[in-house]
Amino acid sequence: MPRTDTYIEKDSSINEQIDRMRHSATRALLERDDVIIVASVSCIYGIGSVETYTAMTFALKKGERIDQRQLIADLVALQNQRTQADFTRGTIRVRGDVLDIFPAHYEDRAWRVNLFGDTVENIEEFDPLTGHRQDDLEFIKIYANSHYVTPRPTLVQAIKSIKSELKWRLDQLHD
Repeated sequence: MPRTDTYIEKDSSINEQIDRMRHSATRALLERDDVIIVASVSCIYGIGSVETYTAMTFALKKGERIDQRQLIADLVALQNQRTQADFTRGTIRVRGDVLDIFPAHYEDRAWRVNLFGDTVENIEEFDPLTGHRQDDLEFIKIYANSHYVTPRPTLVQAIKSIKSELKWRLDQLHD
């Protein structure tokens, strides 16, 4: 404010509740046919194409054979944070053959994937605060922890393009 020589700092942090609702709404749009969302353009701007977003999801099924290290790497690639202490939305926790996932679209439920070797033995839904089991699930669909995640092939292509343009521009500047 020039008149009083006052600087007002802008805060661009994301409200946790709004972020959770946004993830929940996106998931509902992709999984259900009976959903209509009325929102301003700024609420959905920049989310990208449906194809790109759904390409960054994967399902886990009971009885499926998986490599635990690859599963953890896939979850981290979807912007999930690996933690041991602070188990909150968008984090994963690994303890031996047990993998806990706290999806971004929930605030009171998390998933526990129990592995037996390289096989998904069972999948449970539990309360992350108390640890009490709520339900047994046959499969779960895991979405990215951020709407701004980019698939690896797109990143690789962008890097190649940037390097090519940089080389061209450097040559131009050297001349």
